Amino acid sequence: MIVNFLGWLYGSDNLFQGAAGLTYPLVVRTSKNPDPFAVLGDWAVETRSFPESSWLLEEMQKTNSHLWNGKTYALRYLENSDQGDRLHCSTGSYFDTVNTCTILEVELRRAMATLPDNASHEVRYEAMPLRQKLHGTRKGSEALEDAWLGKGRSAAIAISCFFAVYDGQDYQYFIRQRSANLADGAGLYHIVPSMVFQPTTNAPLDPKSYNIQNTILREVAEELFDHEDADCNPITYPEIADLQSLLVNGGASLRISGIAMDLLCLRPEILALLVVDDPQWLARHGSSLRFSRHEYTTDKTDRESWRSLNDSSVFLPGGEFDPCNCVATGAASVILGLPLIRRSPVL
Repeated sequence: MIVNFLGWLYGSDNLFQGAAGLTYPLVVRTSKNPDPFAVLGDWAVETRSFPESSWLLEEMQKTNSHLWNGKTYALRYLENSDQGDRLHCSTGSYFDTVNTCTILEVELRRAMATLPDNASHEVRYEAMPLRQKLHGTRKGSEALEDAWLGKGRSAAIAISCFFAVYDGQDYQYFIRQRSANLADGAGLYHIVPSMVFQPTTNAPLDPKSYNIQNTILREVAEELFDHEDADCNPITYPEIADLQSLLVNGGASLRISGIAMDLLCLRPEILALLVVDDPQWLARHGSSLRFSRHEYTTDKTDRESWRSLNDSSVFLPGGEFDPCNCVATGAASVILGLPLIRRSPVL
């Protein structure tokens, strides 16, 4: 029902189609330029003002007194050129994202839940004053333009990284159910690692911070090896130092496969593919894999979250990547990345 509404508003032909005929609440732009250093455009100081609070933020603070208003890199606009898409950014905050983006998804879901099943799309839209204020009478490609221009929102940029490692026979990757205690995507399946793109220093343009590769390496340390202090310097950990060495010298590669716009909350997400071709990395560090206890559920062994490239069950209705069961951008990252990995000479 939600996907049908989003197709009505943004154009059904624009929605991302996955395996087994499943449609995701996303628009995905495949990458013309895989270079992770090319996807980021200029950074500028945020000059727009956003609401200091909202009914949603007040609800969330009542149930979670430890919400942290961390800094984010937020979308100013997407530049489309012959050299590939570039995201031009400003610095935002988590609360600004809640008040301008997350609130759109909650408004959408509550409208869908309260109106009768036979309500028209027009009636449903009337129950979404915040989304309607954003787009006005615009639909289809015009409404999508609002999304890619960052209009009216502090749209924190996220990254979904399809991290595939070769074990000597096949590539393995990682899917885990997110903790029920998280403010976003609680209980849904997601690829590991996934992350918000955010400054780690007081200087937003610090090349160590405004950097896709460094961000992903930090999250590999945090989410796959449970190093809670990885923000300090993840390269101090042997598994991350080893991985960085492979990226520099060969044996591993990082590329951008696409950029998605999550139509539920109108936030952009960079879709990345990190591949380790050298089987010795997993042999050396596989026994140290420990999924983050704060980000993911602990009711399964770590090994149960490993998936082979040949396991197509995850894409079937009811599987982990069913749109009802997952963070859709994680599924899109895997779907775009699979054909790229299968070209690997080691297979």
